[in-house]
Amino acid sequence: MRTLGLSFVALTLTAAGCSSDSYTPTGTGPAAKLYCNSSGKNAFDTFGAAAFVAVNESIFTNVGTEIGAHMTTNLGDSFGKVGTGMPASTADGAAAFKGTLAAFLVYVYGGPDSIKYTDGVTYNGKGEDMVTAHTGLAITSAQYDYFVANIVVPALTTNGVTMDDVSSCFAPPITSAAFKASIVGQ
Repeated sequence: MRTLGLSFVALTLTAAGCSSDSYTPTGTGPAAKLYCNSSGKNAFDTFGAAAFVAVNESIFTNVGTEIGAHMTTNLGDSFGKVGTGMPASTADGAAAFKGTLAAFLVYVYGGPDSIKYTDGVTYNGKGEDMVTAHTGLAITSAQYDYFVANIVVPALTTNGVTMDDVSSCFAPPITSAAFKASIVGQ
């Protein structure tokens, strides 16, 4: 089982949108009690593991397209460091990086702590902190904002997530000032 060092620093979330008094979220991640407007359930319980895998794959497709079109202009060079071990936070290769990101997203948004990814390996999404995972990458605020707006949001909407659900149950964790600060400038 692989673990990517991740945590939400001191991120506090409250339920948003519709909710049901009888609904109990499946998981315990930081956004497990953040409900999608479309269902009144958290993102994982609304969309399921297969959708999270599809979104994760779309994120990497979008990164590849972006780098192919604009090289490092908008995203910086952090994705090119995956698998190099320079800095140490990039030691895992592309397959492990994809699997750990998928497991992280599943955990954060209310799913189980770990998942078996498309490569057949079980990855743990609950672990250390985001600062450790991004140390040495020197991601700027502009790069982070570009990644969220031009990589993540299109990955969600391409896979059937409405903008209403993007706003209600996906955006709050990744747009939190505390979470962003744990990535930017490390």
